[in-house]
Amino acid sequence: MGFLFSRLGWYVTVRGLFGIAVALVGVVVSILLVDMVEQMRTVGSRTELSIGEALWLTLLKTPMLIEQTLPFIVLAGVMMAIVGLNRSSELVAMRAAGVSAWRFLAPSALLGLVIGFAVITLLNPLGAYCYRVFEGEVSNQLSNRNAEAGANGVWIRQGDESGQVVIHAEGVDSGGATLLGATFIFFDVREEALRFTRRIRAERAELKPGFWQLTDLVEATPGARPAPQTHLAIPTSLDPSELVNRFVSPATLSFWELPGFIAEARQAGFAPTSYEIKWQALLAYPVLLAAMALLGAAFSLQLQRLGNLARWGAAGVGVGLFLFFYSQLAGAFAMTQTVPAAVAAWSAPLAGVFIALSLVAFLEDG
Repeated sequence: MGFLFSRLGWYVTVRGLFGIAVALVGVVVSILLVDMVEQMRTVGSRTELSIGEALWLTLLKTPMLIEQTLPFIVLAGVMMAIVGLNRSSELVAMRAAGVSAWRFLAPSALLGLVIGFAVITLLNPLGAYCYRVFEGEVSNQLSNRNAEAGANGVWIRQGDESGQVVIHAEGVDSGGATLLGATFIFFDVREEALRFTRRIRAERAELKPGFWQLTDLVEATPGARPAPQTHLAIPTSLDPSELVNRFVSPATLSFWELPGFIAEARQAGFAPTSYEIKWQALLAYPVLLAAMALLGAAFSLQLQRLGNLARWGAAGVGVGLFLFFYSQLAGAFAMTQTVPAAVAAWSAPLAGVFIALSLVAFLEDG
């Protein structure tokens, strides 16, 4: 711990931070170029999109993309810093002065933890807000130039062999399970044809397990006068969780908003699995960055005079990619509720920490 706050410890930390900054600049430039082309290809293929508008859409997505790629940025940045110390013989001098390899891990781990806490508390809320704006901008771009996609609101259909219900809503609330300004149009199947039976206009329609709860509605049937009602329940086979996942993306909810959203979803009887995975992943994010920093340091401590430095670096990158794909696979299992969300989110970061510590113990202590 003394080395961590010593002048030499601060020097190693600053070098690591500089390496991460260099890697961050390179990744951000790549994101701007690649994603701007992607916006021109996807959004631009359906509407007229200028380069300035494509750049604005890319900038809105950039905070979220940085959050997703930051583990690899930390891995590459720390490796660049330690390899730089190695090539300038500063690492050799430190080792000759009696500095153990274990002491190089503390600044890297602390740097990863601090950056991780900054990301989940500051960058993640900014990224969630910008992504909401991004989705709104894309919707506006398409609706302004596509009459078919514009002003149509939300359309849902439910039914069975005996009839169909077409649901149209002007909007969806932030929870994703309540339709605003909803219209329900009912059809019965008669003689292999659909025949209109009634129409209901409701100010709010909240999807509960097994039924729609309508509030402040007016019901109209052919040949009868409209009948206003305060409340009405309509059976449905729609899954509330699927409706929530359709209208509220986990990427649009920040670190501070997720706990309340998950609690409300559970209270309403939903299964917010994807949001729980997102929440647990954010909680484990500082540990993930610390693990990547430890891996970057551990795979770069091999002295240059001993050779195989490039192979060790490639092995470090390979382990980082393995942890990334492992976390994606664990998240897929969590979505099917095969494993708990906490296990899926925390297993990869903890595995990275143990791999780095085991490697240093093997190289340093035999």
